Amino acid sequence: MVLFAGVLLAHLLYDFHWQGPFIADNKGQRPFLLVVHALTWALLVGAVLWWFGALAWWHVPFLFVTHALTDGWKARRARTPETWNLIYVDQGIHLATLIAVAL
Repeated sequence: MVLFAGVLLAHLLYDFHWQGPFIADNKGQRPFLLVVHALTWALLVGAVLWWFGALAWWHVPFLFVTHALTDGWKARRARTPETWNLIYVDQGIHLATLIAVAL
């Protein structure tokens, strides 16, 4: 449970607070920013897994690929009143990937 709390805290801090508005606003149009965001996020979560002695060889690549695909999908959608709720789908997928690596 402590491991899951650690990876969830890392996710919440990085995906919301440390990401910054520039990357959040532009990662859908600039693939380099999406890659940088997904890779650094995956490395941070991987560092937490490593700290707890739970890092497997596949965790960081899995986290990177799933985060990049999910964020890329969501970021390419226009921000309109009809699509505001995609954040819940996005975060649900991220939560599922965190559960997968914390088990």
